[in-house]
Amino acid sequence: MINDSRINPRVPLSVSIKVDLPDGRTIQLQSQNISLSGLMLVADQKQFEALLHRKNSSGVNIQPELHATFNLPRSKNKDLLVDTRCRAIHVRRESQNKYYVGVKFLQLNQAAVSAIQQHVTNNL
Repeated sequence: MINDSRINPRVPLSVSIKVDLPDGRTIQLQSQNISLSGLMLVADQKQFEALLHRKNSSGVNIQPELHATFNLPRSKNKDLLVDTRCRAIHVRRESQNKYYVGVKFLQLNQAAVSAIQQHVTNNL
């Protein structure tokens, strides 16, 4: 049996995520799961490169801060628009053209925190 020792449990969430890149471009990704601390996104090769291939002036790879928005489904209320800053902290290549990118929330308002917590609790 695999023991997931995360502080914040993950639950499935498949919604469209709009990500504003530091260079002004916008890409649409799909989420795979969510926790109170972040999201797992699914990206193809082109999206992955747009998200993560950034270098500073010295040529060193950096993890840029991203701006993401998505609609979080809620059972009794209308969807909540979550608007957050986040950063990629984990990448797993699934196949030649499929990547899982874990992003950590850097800033969430209280309404988003409450809605995500309720979503996670309802789907455990």
